[in-house]
Amino acid sequence: MIYALIAILSVALVALIAWPLVSGRAPTDPDVAAQALRAAEDDLLRSLDAIREIDMDHRAGNLSDADFAELDREERARAVELMHRRDALRDEGPAS
Repeated sequence: MIYALIAILSVALVALIAWPLVSGRAPTDPDVAAQALRAAEDDLLRSLDAIREIDMDHRAGNLSDADFAELDREERARAVELMHRRDALRDEGPAS
């Protein structure tokens, strides 16, 4: 009886340890993942600040309509990319 229990626990332990390798998802270092997420969020905040700054410069008359349109379009596209990157990093991160 005791040998059967030891065998079952051994199999469970091996399965638990081997699961990330078998499932194709390698374990990620939580510190590295958290740093990458923080960096992506910081980049996104800077991009959103830049969008606000571009808008204020245009309203103040410091940017022509054409310059505003180009800068705004580029920065908004960058913000969307950063949002996708941030969301992907959140999905990859450890479950909370």
